Amino acid sequence: MRHGFSRGSTATEHTLRMLEYIGEGVRRGEDVARVLRDAYERFVKTRPTSAQAYNVLRDIVARYREGGDVAEAVEAWRGRVVEECREAGLVASKRLVDGDVVLTMSRSRCVLEAVKAAAERGVRDLVFYVTESRPGLEGLVMAEELAGLGYRVKLIVDSAARFFMEDVDKVFVGAEAVAMNGAVVGKVGTSLVALVAHEARVRVFTVAPSSKISLATITGELVEIPEGDWRRLMSPDVLADLPEGYNARVPLYDAAPPQYIDGIATEKGLIAPQGIPVIIRELYGTLPPRLPRLEDMLGMVKGR
Repeated sequence: MRHGFSRGSTATEHTLRMLEYIGEGVRRGEDVARVLRDAYERFVKTRPTSAQAYNVLRDIVARYREGGDVAEAVEAWRGRVVEECREAGLVASKRLVDGDVVLTMSRSRCVLEAVKAAAERGVRDLVFYVTESRPGLEGLVMAEELAGLGYRVKLIVDSAARFFMEDVDKVFVGAEAVAMNGAVVGKVGTSLVALVAHEARVRVFTVAPSSKISLATITGELVEIPEGDWRRLMSPDVLADLPEGYNARVPLYDAAPPQYIDGIATEKGLIAPQGIPVIIRELYGTLPPRLPRLEDMLGMVKGR
């Protein structure tokens, strides 16, 4: 805790927390329009990288505007988010074979689903390198969870990724968002790991359901990548021992270019980054999809 450890939620868990918040507000009989706006402020605006939370909330708002039951929409999405993550993990698991050495970083629920599926299939001879994943040190939790599945785990500092890459057979990472061109937005360091893997000719797989595709990038918008403050790195007593005027910049996410990603495991199968437009067309019928912006929709939402 003194050095910035934080049990933050994964992108998938963040969406599930948002759904729980909306569902609880509806169950309490609160004004649904206000609950939806509050969910936007609490879960979408504060984590703009989370394409899944944005997409899910937009769909729920659209159903509400059409007179649909929000509670039913929340429950449907809750099951869908969990199932899509599990199915994407199942697809990715088929790339894991006995003897593999796998590097992963941060903490990803969908990557963990891939490992669980491999274990159920009888793939037991795996070794994992896990970066500790600053800021936040989420890699500590991921390492604990992988070890809990019975696998050998080696925790490494983020800067040692290139040093150990020569021992690695495959890289598995999760995602906050997948852009139209196949770029993957993930925990800061994802782009560096992907670059090092590309240099070493190690395949990189992203485990990300199709609900994490950022539709805003179709029209040229960029995924906003926020920064944290020094509290992400250390506690106040650690800061007090540093020189006066100390300053820290703490990026939380970055984007790995599509040329460094070998495959994106979705609930619809393993696709190349260049195949994202095909998935979008299948999901929405047109390319680009004719969908209003969530912010505009919320501005028109009225209480019922």
